[in-house]
Amino acid sequence: MGTSQSYRAPNTSRWAAFVTAIASGAPLDRVRSELFNAGNEWQEALSSAAVASFATTVEALHADMPRRLVESQSTAAAVSDALAEARLSSHEAGFSAAVSLAERALGRYLLTGVVGSDSPEAAAAQWLAHRGQTPQQSVASFLGEVLAQYARHVTDREAGRLAESRIGAGASARLADDVARQSAALVESITFRADVGRASEAWPQLVAAAFETGRVLPRGQR
Repeated sequence: MGTSQSYRAPNTSRWAAFVTAIASGAPLDRVRSELFNAGNEWQEALSSAAVASFATTVEALHADMPRRLVESQSTAAAVSDALAEARLSSHEAGFSAAVSLAERALGRYLLTGVVGSDSPEAAAAQWLAHRGQTPQQSVASFLGEVLAQYARHVTDREAGRLAESRIGAGASARLADDVARQSAALVESITFRADVGRASEAWPQLVAAAFETGRVLPRGQR
């Protein structure tokens, strides 16, 4: 499996298929499918309690973020404080090599909800418009960010090693962007039930559903 903290691609047929898909210029759907086929270790890491803790934070911020924004000295301070608290809660929940991906995903999720606002009140209003109607929708958006971070990290890692000799740095960067976008869109095919309970309890099942969906190829490419 390689080192526990970086998950360098091990010498297995699963990861070899992913690298081959990149090097051969396979269709994007094929690259994405091989990415999720190969990532058993990542699925386990992303399902961990330490990452589920971030989903629990997102669930709570659905209602609480407007108050934080209005009461904070600045939008940046409110986002920074929320990230710091989420990081502490995750640390208390345990360890996962995927925590850094989850933290980056949370940062992007929070900033997307408030970026461009010129006052705490405007930021709160923008958050309400961005967050979705239910906490489950907030968690779905966060899961999309997590999947994008996973896809970008692993694609950058493997495509970067091929960039100089095989596909070029520009193509490598574009591929990582495209795989990240398609991976984030997987949440559109996942059913988020309203009765699943707390995000921390539902999170492993949501990650599993995302990986299962990510592995599937369109009929014409199977």
